[in-house]
Amino acid sequence: MKLKIYSLIAASTITLALSSCKKDFLDQTPITQVGPDVAFADAAAAEKLIQGAYDGMYNDYHIWDYMTNGDVRSDNAYAGGDNPANIQLDLFTVNSTNGNVTRDWNSLYSDIKNCNLILTNVPNIQDAKLDAGDRRKQILAEASILRAYMYFNLVRTWGSVPLVVKVPTNDSEFYPSKASVDAIYAQIITDLEYGAANARSSAPNKGIMTKGVANALLAKVYASKATPDWAKVSTYCDAVINGGYSLISNYDFLWDSNHKNNSEAIWEMQYDGYGGLHGNWMPSVLVGTGWKRFNTPSNDLAKAFDNEGDAVRKASSIKFNNVVSEGWSDSYWSKTSYPYINKYRADDKSDNYILRLADIMLLKAEALNELSAGGWSSAATIINTIRGRVKLGITSATDQASMRLAIEKERRLELAFEGQRWFDLLRTNRAMAVMNAQTDGAGANLNYNVTAGKLYFPIPQDELDKNPNVR
Repeated sequence: MKLKIYSLIAASTITLALSSCKKDFLDQTPITQVGPDVAFADAAAAEKLIQGAYDGMYNDYHIWDYMTNGDVRSDNAYAGGDNPANIQLDLFTVNSTNGNVTRDWNSLYSDIKNCNLILTNVPNIQDAKLDAGDRRKQILAEASILRAYMYFNLVRTWGSVPLVVKVPTNDSEFYPSKASVDAIYAQIITDLEYGAANARSSAPNKGIMTKGVANALLAKVYASKATPDWAKVSTYCDAVINGGYSLISNYDFLWDSNHKNNSEAIWEMQYDGYGGLHGNWMPSVLVGTGWKRFNTPSNDLAKAFDNEGDAVRKASSIKFNNVVSEGWSDSYWSKTSYPYINKYRADDKSDNYILRLADIMLLKAEALNELSAGGWSSAATIINTIRGRVKLGITSATDQASMRLAIEKERRLELAFEGQRWFDLLRTNRAMAVMNAQTDGAGANLNYNVTAGKLYFPIPQDELDKNPNVR
């Protein structure tokens, strides 16, 4: 059997297996992905290919797991619920048979497959319509940005993985070996640079890959490499900051479902209602009654909001309910005041901000602080702008070292439950120190015992069984 990277051409999403739930909230309309039936003949086919790549993203990884991987693995949330795969992520006991690990690998490589079909075939389509207004280049740019994003998630989650950048044509290409982390980052940067040069500056909605998305991802990529290039981070942050985006005035407007595709959004998933082609079921698993919900905010995060006096972002991020009547127990919280994530509120109407301006502004502050010992002062100006929106006073940081911690804290409070925290800890080499110091509400150490070997996911067992070259 050929490697699963290119056997995932089925026209349905992978379903999330959550054991013992009392509500079947995962009944979804199958999402049509690009399949082998597409005729690579004309401009209409090219449009079908790029639309298929976008449609294929509305799977469990992009709806749900991006946040679980970024927040449950960090100090922001506990697994909650009763799903063994999520609990393994929370407790750093993940192994190669973990269902989340397999699902995420499959989802990301399925998305890459869709992009590769575009990048391999669209250059060869003979149709003058594709070259009118640079549409061919735009389609290739969008596919390049999407592929770069998938590989960015793969390399940050697994480290070394296979690097597949074309449609395989022979058996040896169906069984690729793992590429080095450096080679993967080089390909990501190549794809994003092409995207930044050829994508549209604006599009009908924020779900489409634009120059702004490419520049924002380039900033994050250069900050995430083993040796960050802070000059490039700064340059690409500037391209975004000066690219027509602006902070939305009220922080809570980001989450109230009434301000979609707003001025702060750089890239935002586009949902069209429960039961639609792009339905979002995530709010159903975060808040509700009848069974214990998932991704419970941590005591440490709630304390961090309180210690900062950050009432605005806390209220937008965490909702406390009395759940004494619920028939389940919890090891971390009292049921008289039990926390739920509040950033995804309206069932099937929530917006997932994959990228927004505040993230890039804080990354710019980080770059300024790292580029020179005196850069903390310029960084403080940005930090204070972010803090001012949520009615907080100016930062207390007064040097480079204290500003590093101030930026780390600000990113945590600003971006909680947006899938960012774990990757921030990972790229700053703070993951082990922070996680091994975690305590419960009573001050008892949670004994995560995080080691270097636990920082990345293992290759899924079924992939190891099919392809010996990834071992």
